[in-house]
Amino acid sequence: MDAYYLYTFESTHGAIASHKLLKEHMNAVIMPVLREINASCGISVKIQVPDYEKSIELMDRHMPGEFALYHVEGKNITCLREETDNI
Repeated sequence: MDAYYLYTFESTHGAIASHKLLKEHMNAVIMPVLREINASCGISVKIQVPDYEKSIELMDRHMPGEFALYHVEGKNITCLREETDNI
């Protein structure tokens, strides 16, 4: 089963800015939000498992509190962070 992480956003601006940031450092792909996940803007950013640590470091530094984060493995979707957690 292919696992990955998915960042979701309330605004299209947040999704596009995050994609631009992440793609400079890793293979980040824009995709529609999975229908099982409720997010306002409908756009998400997918990253692969090996890029998780670097991605969360970048997102916390440059986009704090502006995203939710999910781990997806097959049909199992786990919310790791809500948009307002801002760790």
